[in-house]
Amino acid sequence: QGCNFAMDPGGKGRAMEVSAQAGKGGSVAQRGYPDAQAWKFPLLPSVAASPTSSPHLAAAPDPRGKGLLVMKFGGSSLGGVEHMRRVEGIVRSRLSQRPVLVLSAIGKTTNNLLAAAEEALKTGEVDISQIRRDHEGMLRSLGVDVPKEITALLEELSRILSGVALLQEISSRTRDLIVSFGERLSVRLFAAYFNSVKPAEGEKPCAARALDSWDIGLRTTSGDGSAESAFTQVEVLESSYTAISSYLVPLEADFSYMPVITGFISKDAKGRITTLGRDGSDLTATVIGAAVEAEEVQIWKDVSGILTTDPRLVPAARPVRIITFEEAAELSTFGAKVVHPAAVLPAWQAKVPMSVRNSTLPEEPGTRIVAELGTEVREGKVVAMSSKRGITMITIQSTRMLGQHGFLAHVFQVFNEFQVSIDVIATSEVTVSLTLERSFKEVDLDGLCKRLETVAKVEVREQMSMLTLIADKRNSVDVLSQSFATFKALGVSIEMVSHGASNVNVTFILSSESLLLCTKELHKVFFEQ
Repeated sequence: QGCNFAMDPGGKGRAMEVSAQAGKGGSVAQRGYPDAQAWKFPLLPSVAASPTSSPHLAAAPDPRGKGLLVMKFGGSSLGGVEHMRRVEGIVRSRLSQRPVLVLSAIGKTTNNLLAAAEEALKTGEVDISQIRRDHEGMLRSLGVDVPKEITALLEELSRILSGVALLQEISSRTRDLIVSFGERLSVRLFAAYFNSVKPAEGEKPCAARALDSWDIGLRTTSGDGSAESAFTQVEVLESSYTAISSYLVPLEADFSYMPVITGFISKDAKGRITTLGRDGSDLTATVIGAAVEAEEVQIWKDVSGILTTDPRLVPAARPVRIITFEEAAELSTFGAKVVHPAAVLPAWQAKVPMSVRNSTLPEEPGTRIVAELGTEVREGKVVAMSSKRGITMITIQSTRMLGQHGFLAHVFQVFNEFQVSIDVIATSEVTVSLTLERSFKEVDLDGLCKRLETVAKVEVREQMSMLTLIADKRNSVDVLSQSFATFKALGVSIEMVSHGASNVNVTFILSSESLLLCTKELHKVFFEQ
């Protein structure tokens, strides 16, 4: 166990393609995904995961089975002293697998940073006492002296907030800079604690090294991120994959230290800090995993993998033991929050297996995410369910004799002008129904509707909900039949259905008042009977 593993230096070619590029709303541009014909990826205005062509990665030692293990730990897994001790134990027990860690900010740090920025903006007061207590207090409770790097970061944060308080303004770029302190503090805290723990007898010492993601070569385009939703305007640059591989692959032959890397944050070509959207640490982990062709990318959270539905809505929800990349991507896109929506794509294209594990129950298998099921057999016709509230539904009915192609062309031109992303769409000769998810940025809905009303009658319905079932298209007849029978029994009207564009997805648009009842009843039908 431990570091300094001797390996055959012989290499193998590592040519691989990580080239998913999503349009700004609508459909994923097909770039060689396995079994992904007409696969929708409508949630992200831009997939931050993916370059636009095929990077050729550095040679790596052969044979396979001697690669790196990427382990991402979320903030809830790092939120307290006992959490930190537990994660240290999980990581130390896997040193022989050459772990590369990706960490989120601890606990509620991101929220606390945003609150501190808001307070500085509105009141002119700078208060980072909660952030200081959380980090310095945790280190003292763990018996570790506060490193100079953490003190320096806290002082820098205070200076930046003082600038916000003085100017009484804050740009998106400054907000990205402020929230980046969460991950930068987290990796230095964990590395200091890990290095303070004495190895067990017979275990070779292995030092943890805190690294910012740009230190290993992660770079993005310029643009604003979001700490409040999964959306981001930035994309990971193609050059990142080669740079990350060159930096980390040598650890396969000589694991001389354990990297502890910031998730969620990166830099653009000008050195400005960018962010990858809420829970973007998942994305950092899979980009790294794809770059080094990791043995596995493990996403460690405080839940036992991907569940059949949100357990807060349905307490009877249970773990899904295995799921395909396509199913996981659709599930996360349409509301499930276990994996970042864009994070599946790099691992899928590189065929690097993933798993979602529970840091409080590390011996549980969690959920495996694989390219194909192979000989695996799953019970039931539905794999899992997800839902989203706060959906806006727009019905557009043509009032001119444009013909379908002219009408649709005009509609999509207007949406492009207003930079509005579409979730789900259904069309007929002269009518289009579609949904918008508006959590990323403000949408000029009034202006959009006025432009559309020059050629169409427009009806807008706010606060609708989306309920998605992940099911193989071969089972869709039975799934649709049982679903509509349930809706009929409940007296629920379905406003819109999306089926066929995806091999694994059936989506219903319904009123928010009916969502909870329908979710509970459909879960009974497909998972509890």
